[in-house]
Order: sequence, then C-alpha cells, then structure tokens
Amino acid sequence: MAILAIDVGTSAVKTSLVCNSGKIIDSTSKDHETFSDKENRAEQDPLVWFDRVKSTTNELLDRNNSMRSEIQVIGVCGHMLGLLPVDSDGVPLRPAMIHADSRALVQSDHILQNIISRQDLYTQTGSILSAQSPLCKALWLKENEPDLYNGTARFLQSKDYIVSRLTGIIDTTDFSDASHAVFIDIHKKEYLHDIFGELGLDKSKFPTLRRGIDVVGVLTQESAAALGLKSGIPVIAGGGDGACANLGVGISALEGNAYINLGTTAWISVDSLTPVIDEKARIFDIMSLDGESFGVFGTMQAAGRCVSWISDLLAYDSLEDFENDTVKAPPGSDGLVFLPYLEGERAPIFDSKARGVFFGLSTEHRREHLSRAVLEGVGFALRSILDVFRETRPIDEMRVIGGGASNENWKRIITDICDVNLETGKDYDSITSLGVALAASVGIGLYKSLDDAAKSIATADRITPDPANRDAYDAAYSKFIRLYPALKDLY
Repeated sequence: MAILAIDVGTSAVKTSLVCNSGKIIDSTSKDHETFSDKENRAEQDPLVWFDRVKSTTNELLDRNNSMRSEIQVIGVCGHMLGLLPVDSDGVPLRPAMIHADSRALVQSDHILQNIISRQDLYTQTGSILSAQSPLCKALWLKENEPDLYNGTARFLQSKDYIVSRLTGIIDTTDFSDASHAVFIDIHKKEYLHDIFGELGLDKSKFPTLRRGIDVVGVLTQESAAALGLKSGIPVIAGGGDGACANLGVGISALEGNAYINLGTTAWISVDSLTPVIDEKARIFDIMSLDGESFGVFGTMQAAGRCVSWISDLLAYDSLEDFENDTVKAPPGSDGLVFLPYLEGERAPIFDSKARGVFFGLSTEHRREHLSRAVLEGVGFALRSILDVFRETRPIDEMRVIGGGASNENWKRIITDICDVNLETGKDYDSITSLGVALAASVGIGLYKSLDDAAKSIATADRITPDPANRDAYDAAYSKFIRLYPALKDLY
C-alpha cells in the first residue's frame, strides 16, 4: 500500500508517494510564485497551489501507474503563519497572505499595547506575537478590507485549503497551525475567546480544531477525477510544515531529540511532552500532530532565501558553482560578517523591521568571501538560537534536513559554528512529506502513535566538528551577536 503526501512549500508544491514503512517511493514538485512589495506584503495564489497539486499528482502517478490503486490515505502539510479567507463554498476571496507578510504591524502593536502584554499572550499561546502572526493578519483584514472580512466563512492555512479542495470540507484546521497562528490557548486547547471578543473577531470564521492525524473526510469524485484517483480515499487534517518535519526527521518527544531544518526559512526544534515557556520569550511552542506533545522551536526567517538571493546577486551559473566558490574563502571569511535578516527575524530576536547587513567589508574581499559569509551568517543565527536551548539542556547531536542539507560545505560550517555532530536523513529534502505521510499512517491505524512511527526513520551520514576552526568562528560569532543590538534603533 502507499500514502499520497502533498507538501505546499513556500516556493513549490511537492507531491510524494510513500510506502507504509516510511520510505519515499517517488516524488515530484512544481514551483509557484510569491508576490511581494515594499509595503511588506507577501502573497500567493491558492488556485495555483491546487493547480500544482493536480499537475504533480498526475505526473507522479503517470510514472507509477501501478500505485494508483494502492493509495490508502492522503496527507497534506503546508507552510505556516498564513491567512486565506474563503467563502462558504470554499472559494478564495483574495490571495493568501503568507508567513513573510508583515503588513499588520499596526495591529500587532495595538494588541500588545491595548489588549494583552506580550509575555501574558506568550504564556497562554506558547508563541510570540508579531506582524506576521495570522491573528494580526485577520485583524488587518477586518480593519482594511471589511466587506471581504464580512463575506469570509472561514480563515484557512495553506494545507487547510488543499484539504478543503480534496474533501469539500472547509471547517477544519489542526492544532499545529492554530497554535503557531496565535489563535489558541495551548494549555486549554481552545481558541482565545476573550481576545477574539475584545478585537471584534468573529470566532465562527475560524475552523474546528482537530488533531493532525484525524481523518476529516474523503476524496470527492470531482477531486478524484482531477488527480486521477478513485474517490473515497481518506484524507487527514494534516499539519503545518514545522510539525510535520518534527515527525519526518524521526525525533521523539519521549527522548527530547533536536534537529535543524535548513530550508527557505530555517529552524531548530526539540520535541517535548510539555510546552516550554521561556521567561525571555525567545523560543516558541507548536502543538504536535497528535494534539498532545509539542515541538519547541527557534526560527530564523531567511536561510535558504539568503543563499538564493546572494547566488542571484553575484550571478552564479548554478548552486554547484556557488558551493564550490564558498570553499575558496577561509573560515571566518577574513573578517566579513553577515546578518541574515533580509526579511526580518523571529528568534531569538523578534523584529520584522530588521534587515541584512555585511559588516567589515574591505577591498580585499571577493565574491567567495561574500558567499561564504552568507552561509556563516545563517550558521551564526542558528547558533544564537541553539544557545537558548542549551540554557536548559545539553545538545551535541542534531539531525539536519531541508534543501540546504544537500550543501556539504554549509553543513560543515554549521557543524563547526554550533559545535554539534550533524546527522543527515536519507530523505532529507522530503522530510515534511514523510512526516505527514507517517501521520496519515497513524490516522488509519498502521502505527499506534507518532513515537512509534518516528522509529522507522533512518539517517544516512554524520559530520563532526573540526576543532581547528573553532577560534575563527568564535571570534566572528562574538561580532555577530553584538551587531543587532548596535543597529536596533537604526532599524
């Protein structure tokens, strides 16, 4: 038998066939665009999401025609911190505001200055409110597009919309997306009724909360025809990409393992049986796909995004050429330090106004120095997050996933900067797909629990820190952590 896993990523939709033993059989992806402007807007067309779901599924099944009849369940994961209003028929009323959209700064300030303190809200929700939070985006829509707000039947996340297209059901979201959106009290597992009331937000516009592993409907005849499948296949609620990655990387809440996701955005996460509320609110909690345990996260806004930006800016012919160039510069990039805040930052600092900086430029620096400094800047940002986790637990072993895990030099840089052993999963670039596939397996009873499913994940290789690079990176890191405080007021 097989599971169909659909991953609505920030830059592409990936569709995968996964066997019930936790192995990727085959996958394919198609890119989609983000539309952004100087007003801090970042939007995507949800109709394109579903178009990509159709085309990738058909391409995948054309290559694996014998698997069509073997698909027993469908799982969907997607990028988080978005907001998509749909009408009662599930038709999008406007483009989706995605995680990078930070136009709702006025609304964020209003909530924290007039409704509830940042720390009190963090204590209830496990998340830090910012202009990127869907709670603020919903309030922005109410205040700036009132007719559209009034016509909204439900506010959905990216994966919720795809689930609605597959099943015809718009009234479903999961605890992972809802918790990260700052919509719910993670201790009571219910919406923030009092805060919604004070903001004048209609709670009926927010979908029913479900566990990510719950079967919420079945594939309709219309969607089955579009995908080339039989109707009636169960579809689970699914989850946000962060929660799905926690499962797909094979870490366990029972063991408290940690990993790095090195994608367009990047994060460090530790699985925990209970939420972790940091007294300085530098990290945040996302409920897991079982609706019981938690992923504790520290997220940086731009990681792979910095790499694609500098690659385009410096006109590399390919990412391979970029990687080869970064090896030419020494550890520490001859004094050049990069702040990777191209789109603001989320941990351990939370500042949507922060922007990128090259510090220490001289006439001696060449293209390879700028390129390596970008990789190191992301590594330093990850170390600043890891330092927070290390205040309460030792971490010397981590797994690394995401598209950046294919860059061997980048992994070695991160290993040396963070002083950790890094293990790469065999399907490191399909972890979120694998995670939602395993969640779907739990949903139809193939595994007893998420921890049971996580045991099926194996690793491929291991990198250990090089002590010879420690002094150079420690010196560069000491500059890195002092730069943001020095520049904060200028931002």
